Amino acid sequence: MKKIYKTIFIIITCFILFGCQNNSPVKNTNNHDQKVEVKNISSSQMIDQEPSNEAKEILKKHNEVTGIKAANTDKDLIIAVEIEHNKRFQLKKIKKELTKEVKKHFKDFHVELTVDKKIFLELDELEKKIESDKIEPTKLNKEID
Repeated sequence: MKKIYKTIFIIITCFILFGCQNNSPVKNTNNHDQKVEVKNISSSQMIDQEPSNEAKEILKKHNEVTGIKAANTDKDLIIAVEIEHNKRFQLKKIKKELTKEVKKHFKDFHVELTVDKKIFLELDELEKKIESDKIEPTKLNKEID
């Protein structure tokens, strides 16, 4: 009778040990730049969008950033970023860190960085208008203000 209990105990122990193995693949953090959604803006308008493109390149190096939209006038730069869902608890700290880094690089501009989803979507539409030359510089100034 003791032999049956030992056999059952060994079988149950084996099931528990094999069932608790971690079979998830190891995350590769080297391909982070591939998952960040960045679209550089080019336009034949009088207002150059190169500062917003530079800001996107600076911010896409951060692991917690999943998407970046930006637009600029001659003195204002507005940036909207998407943050990984599991990093949203540290949102205030991340926003402060990103804002500090961007302001350090763009001292001549009034920089505004936001993590608001609605602003992100509005900047996406604005980028499309700029890319297709459907917006005038005066209208762009109003939109960014």
